[in-house]
Amino acid sequence: MGPLDGLKVIELSHEHVAFAGKLLGDMGATVTVVEPPGGSVQRTYGPFLDDEPGRERSLWWWHYNTSKRSVVADLTADADRLRALITDVDVLISGEAPGVLESVGLDWATLSAANPRLVMVRITPFGAASPRSAEPVTDLTLLAEGGPVWSCGYDDHTLPPIRGGGNQSFHTAGNWAVMSLLVALLAREETGHGQHIDVSMCAAANVTTEMATYGWLLAGAEMQRQTGRHAAPVFTPPV
Repeated sequence: MGPLDGLKVIELSHEHVAFAGKLLGDMGATVTVVEPPGGSVQRTYGPFLDDEPGRERSLWWWHYNTSKRSVVADLTADADRLRALITDVDVLISGEAPGVLESVGLDWATLSAANPRLVMVRITPFGAASPRSAEPVTDLTLLAEGGPVWSCGYDDHTLPPIRGGGNQSFHTAGNWAVMSLLVALLAREETGHGQHIDVSMCAAANVTTEMATYGWLLAGAEMQRQTGRHAAPVFTPPV
């Protein structure tokens, strides 16, 4: 039981959206993960229980899929079955690249016509409308392009930046996705209609850089790394 008890969520298994689904499940929502035949590729991610690889032993999978259920369906072959499932839920979360869901009739226009109260959340590297939306990425490349990596490391700039622990771009995007869909659910109480939410993982990471982005956009100044407990950011003006 939790504050989201009774909320029905379908999550199309993808590492980009796993944290968002976890948050909803841990708050009481009924989250069903749709895995492809053979199981999600996330089941192959280490570390593993007792260092023994296995699809039921991935600690990654266990961590991101607490409080969830699971069904098996092929996105293409079972599209009709999935469409039927989605007509009976409140939220759909997807990390698929733009064009994938559209190609099998699971696009927003089709799904919202069948289920007007649906809230659909898509989490992609650069946003569904971006021409770069289908580019392959990792958490590291998103953090580097979004900016947080540049602000982490030693004062000595002959040394490379340092990445923080954990999949922070995935987590940050997941947080924004959950906040957005909760607002959409509140709006649905007034309008009776759901919404389509488009989350850019790179933009979500960029928000965490505080004033660095504005310093660059407005003044062309570049924030430099500075360590120390109370160190303030140092801006280098353009030459």
